[in-house]
Amino acid sequence: MKEQSLKQKTVGALLWNLLDRMGQQVLLFIVGIIVANILSVEDYALVGMLAIFTAIANIVLDSGFSSALIRKQDATEEDYSSVFYFNLSISVVLYAILFFAAPYIAQFYNQPLLTDLTRIIFLSLPFNSLSLIQNTLLNKKIEFKRLAKINFISLLISGGCSLAMAYNGLGVWTLAWQPVILSFSKSALLWMSNKWRPKLIFQLSNIQSLFGFASSLLLASLINSIFTNIYSVAIGKLYPTKDLGYYSQGNKISLMVISSIYSSLQAATYPIFSSIQDDKERSIRSYRKTIRFTAFLTFPLMIGLVSIAEPLISILLKKEWAGCIPFFQLTCIAGIFTILTSINQNFIKVYGRSDVIFKLEIVRTVLIILGLLVSLKESALVMIGIQTLIQAIIYLISIIYIGHSIEYSWTKQLKDILPYTVISVLMWGLLVIPEYYIGSYYALLLTKMTIGILFYYITNKYLGSQILREAVEILFKQKSK
Repeated sequence: MKEQSLKQKTVGALLWNLLDRMGQQVLLFIVGIIVANILSVEDYALVGMLAIFTAIANIVLDSGFSSALIRKQDATEEDYSSVFYFNLSISVVLYAILFFAAPYIAQFYNQPLLTDLTRIIFLSLPFNSLSLIQNTLLNKKIEFKRLAKINFISLLISGGCSLAMAYNGLGVWTLAWQPVILSFSKSALLWMSNKWRPKLIFQLSNIQSLFGFASSLLLASLINSIFTNIYSVAIGKLYPTKDLGYYSQGNKISLMVISSIYSSLQAATYPIFSSIQDDKERSIRSYRKTIRFTAFLTFPLMIGLVSIAEPLISILLKKEWAGCIPFFQLTCIAGIFTILTSINQNFIKVYGRSDVIFKLEIVRTVLIILGLLVSLKESALVMIGIQTLIQAIIYLISIIYIGHSIEYSWTKQLKDILPYTVISVLMWGLLVIPEYYIGSYYALLLTKMTIGILFYYITNKYLGSQILREAVEILFKQKSK
């Protein structure tokens, strides 16, 4: 693949993937805000209690096979069909386990309603399994334009149904049926738009060969998911139900932005890095540029959200939700390190070192356990503050490993992201000033956004930022096509 062709392919993939994720999150955001103003904090807390089970089930369902199939350049029909039947079987087993475990989950939280909620929410698992290979094939072919359309239409369907249910007084059942409708719609659209169909082939040897790479990713993802969502379990069990509602909503809003960037970069860079894995020099060059671009985009966006949190949430949500503001701010800061760490892990995965990712998760797990022990007697907010600190430590550990493995030391990576860090922190300080002079939330939000965007753009322009120049060139080229 020629350098220019690779650059165009990377840019196209990133833009379409970012457009897809942003489109999804904007739609989810609009629907979510309307629904949140109809439902109660307690409704969100109930669904938040199931977050850990949802995350674990979806990871086990994938089992790392998507990444393994994308990485395997000579994947065969036997591979795809075998994984399809394996995942379908796993989804049925998982649903059966959760169906019968539902009463015990309800008993643990002392919330009887969770029995029926669990049995409805996890109907999404079989539908997700049906779309896994279809989705993997489109990702591997870097057909993000088609995926963007499918994702947007399926979200329109589920969002419309959610609004109808909320307005008709279905309460918490709105949140229960939403993921089921979404997974069914997406699966149906993927099957209609993709010609691939599973053959009547199942080879256990194919599963075993793929699982050699996927197993470490599965274990790492499971540990990551369990100890990321354990905060929901701890808050739901130890603190007032409303605290979990506040955390769930604050985390959900910040994740709309974080996952747009995180998922776009993960999906777009992994196939690209995989395609040039044999050319180490080009790989490092591409990886370094990705880190700079990520910092350029992520730091001002997330720090800007921290600054506008109070006026933004006060405008969008009813007064009952004011308690979610500090949780939102902390998860935004944690999101910066989550995104940067994901890029490092993507690069590590390409070279088959899924064992390193597993080791990073072990370290993260130990830190989370220590953090939980320290914060158990404190407030839920202190617990999430410690989580943010842990995410920063994990990022530092990941860049130290990268520095030992390739010719891109941890000091170089910190130097690459430093300009955007400093500019963003200065922007944050500047945005405190309007708070002393403007009383209206609407005027304050508009003022902060205007000052923040202008300050960040002008400062980067004045300092001659190469990433800014390239981003502007790409935007103009895309418009001219």
